[in-house]
Amino acid sequence: MEIFEALIQKDNAGRLTFFEIPFHARERFCKPKGTIYVSGTINGVKYRSKLLSRGGGKFLMVIDKGLQKSIGFDGQAMTARVVMALEDIEPAGNKQEEPASVSSGMDVLTAIKTRQSIRKFTSRPVGDELVTAMLCCGLYAPTAQNKRPYHFIVIRNRQLLAELASRNSHAAMLAEAAGAIVVCGDKNIEGIKEFLYADCAATTQNILLGIHGLGLGGVWCGVASSSDWRKLLIDLLELPSKLEPASVIAFGWPDEEKELCHRWEPGKIHYDKW
Repeated sequence: MEIFEALIQKDNAGRLTFFEIPFHARERFCKPKGTIYVSGTINGVKYRSKLLSRGGGKFLMVIDKGLQKSIGFDGQAMTARVVMALEDIEPAGNKQEEPASVSSGMDVLTAIKTRQSIRKFTSRPVGDELVTAMLCCGLYAPTAQNKRPYHFIVIRNRQLLAELASRNSHAAMLAEAAGAIVVCGDKNIEGIKEFLYADCAATTQNILLGIHGLGLGGVWCGVASSSDWRKLLIDLLELPSKLEPASVIAFGWPDEEKELCHRWEPGKIHYDKW
């Protein structure tokens, strides 16, 4: 357990509220690789979170809006007393539960701004209740005219994952992932191709955000319409002709840390006209 004072502040763009870890977290917590999950108190208020890498052995912890309110953060830099300990997250069980039984301590804006594509995973299994929570996120995505044309195929079979990985270099991470979710669109429900792919893209993003919010890692593998990999997916998964595989999401417990990137680009934003 570590006890220290930290300066809680917003970044230069005012988007994230965070504090820097005043020590080398990997060395102090004896965690040479993988995601560092921590828990403790900030000014006596309990929290559970994960540390984000800034590169060069430096880490920070993002403070979501709920925790900001609890500790009395008003947007101005403040010093707080932090108690922090490594949290060893155990593998989830095999019993499937209602999605509502799984919660995330990360608010949606923090999840959007801190999500990264994770391509390296540990061998730790992901329990059914967490997979159900991911799927639930996908089912809440918006669709054209609320047609909800998507179907999800959850892949756990290691041989099947290895086969898909071996036939697409961009999806090689599937061989080590805990599983994958194949997002398919039903052409009988949504006959407009552009809308079908837009609906599947929206649900794919929802699932990725859910994966990140649950403390897991994931990455979006695209499926080109004329590719041999698409044909392989159809064949191996025995998809009916009405289903179009649109994306494959690899998921698992992260075994890599990525430097947090800021992506605010004013030059890409236009108002009323070009």
